[in-house]
Amino acid sequence: MKLSIEAPEDEVALPGEIHLHIRFRPANMFGILLALLVHGLLLYFLLHMNVLKKKLDKAGSSEPMVFIMDKVAKAPKQATAPQKQKAESKPVRVPPSKNAITRPKIPPPPVTDSPVAQPPPPQAKETPPEMDMMALANAARERRRAAEQAAAQENDGARQAGRGMTPQEVAEANVKRSMQQAANRGGGSGVFELGTVGTRVASFTFRGWNTRVIASNGKQSFEVDAGLGGDVRLAVVRRMIEIIRMEYKGDFNWESRRLGRVIVKSARPEDSAELENFLLKEFFP
Repeated sequence: MKLSIEAPEDEVALPGEIHLHIRFRPANMFGILLALLVHGLLLYFLLHMNVLKKKLDKAGSSEPMVFIMDKVAKAPKQATAPQKQKAESKPVRVPPSKNAITRPKIPPPPVTDSPVAQPPPPQAKETPPEMDMMALANAARERRRAAEQAAAQENDGARQAGRGMTPQEVAEANVKRSMQQAANRGGGSGVFELGTVGTRVASFTFRGWNTRVIASNGKQSFEVDAGLGGDVRLAVVRRMIEIIRMEYKGDFNWESRRLGRVIVKSARPEDSAELENFLLKEFFP
C-alpha cells in the first residue's frame, strides 16, 4: 500500500486542490478490511456513548440512600410524663330550675383548741419525825430475826419436798416450832435433836428452857440405854418426857409438823401413856 499526494502527469490540478491517491496491492485487501471493521466498531461505540450515558442518568435519577454509621453514646432515657391524650373537659354549669329546691350551705363549725390538762404539782413528801436510834435498832433486829425464821422454815419445806425427811429432822422441826410458840406465849421453849439410834443405845441433845433449869441457848447431850431386850425408842421418849416435866407440870403446847397444827398435850403422870404414844409417832414415824 502506498499513499501519495502527487498528481499523475495527465491529471490537471486546479489551484488550491489536493488530490489523494491510494495504491494498494490485492494481497493486503483482507488486512485493510479488518482494520476498517475495527475502526467502524470503535466509531459506532463512540457515537452511541452519550446515548447510553443519558439512559443511565435517567435510571439513577433517584438519590441513593446513604447510611452513616457513627459510634454515638446512648443518652439515658428520661422518664417522660405521660401526656394527656384528652383535654380535661370543663364542667358545664347548669342554671338551676325555678322549681328546684336547693339546700342552703351550712358553714363548718369553728375549731376550738381543747384545753390541755396540766399535771398536778408534785406534793412535797412529808418527812417523818426523827425516831429514836434505839427504836430503829430494835426494829431492825426484829426484822432480821423474822427473816431468819422465815428462811429456816422455807429450807425445811424445801428439804421435805425434795426428799423424805429423816426422823431426826422431823423431830427437830416439830420441837423447834412448838418451842418457839411457847416462848412467844411467855413460857419456856426447847429443841430436841435426835442423834444416833442403835438397837440398844441411842443419843439426843436438848437446847432450851430458861435460866431456871438450863442456861439460855445452852445445849445438853443425853445418852439412853434401853438394856438387854429393851425398846430403845420408848426409852428415848420417856427421857424426853422427864425433860419436859422439868418446865411443865400440866398442859403445854406442841406444834406437830406431822399433823400441821398446834396440839395441847398433858405432862401429868396419869397421861404418860398417851404422851408416850404421841411422841413415838412424832420422832419415829
